[in-house]
Amino acid sequence: MAVVNSIRRDSMGHEQLEKILAGIKAGETVLIEYEPVSSPELLLHFMVRYCGKNGRELIIDDLADTLVEFMTRLKLKGVPVQHLEKASVMKIGGYRNVGKIINTIELDKYTLDFKYYGKVYDRWRAGKDTLFNPVLGIYKVFLMSEHTEAIRLVRNISTFVGNTTRIAFYFINRETIKNRNPDAFSLLEEIATSILSWERRCDSVVLRVVKSANEEICGSTAEVPVEDIIGY
Repeated sequence: MAVVNSIRRDSMGHEQLEKILAGIKAGETVLIEYEPVSSPELLLHFMVRYCGKNGRELIIDDLADTLVEFMTRLKLKGVPVQHLEKASVMKIGGYRNVGKIINTIELDKYTLDFKYYGKVYDRWRAGKDTLFNPVLGIYKVFLMSEHTEAIRLVRNISTFVGNTTRIAFYFINRETIKNRNPDAFSLLEEIATSILSWERRCDSVVLRVVKSANEEICGSTAEVPVEDIIGY
């Protein structure tokens, strides 16, 4: 099959992003790397809508109240957030509850108990198809971690690679992790099966597939008008 080198911008911009999301395989660990000014909440909005339209199960991991930050920025842009308020949420640390909370896990000094998390997740997803699993705020844990703790965090994340019950999408503030823990950031990129770069260009957003387990979408670029994302 032919490799898709570029998915170009057109009037049906949302279809471009759909093709990329549909090309990610069960069991993947995906990094969504974004800059502080690139509005990653727009991609989360699109992803939740995409799952709803296509009958895909979804659960959001909300670390340290990041989901409410995303929702607040969406509201200020005039984007309805009812779909996020109805989404299943694994609440990890923080105290501002939004979404349909299925369980709450404490962050002990910004350290996550992955064994307990795995047990809670396995109970909830039993009998469900492969889940889309956006993970918000993991960069905050890296920010608070010393070198050894950050490397351990990457190792724990790596244990979920290949778990075909989900596709994990780690929303990563690239500058935060790279500046604080460059070694951990490099290892995180290595263990990830796919890396997507999310950028903002005035009235459009751009998703680039930097690395992928699926050669059909590797190297693809989707540029979409912001109004297409908001109205999806």
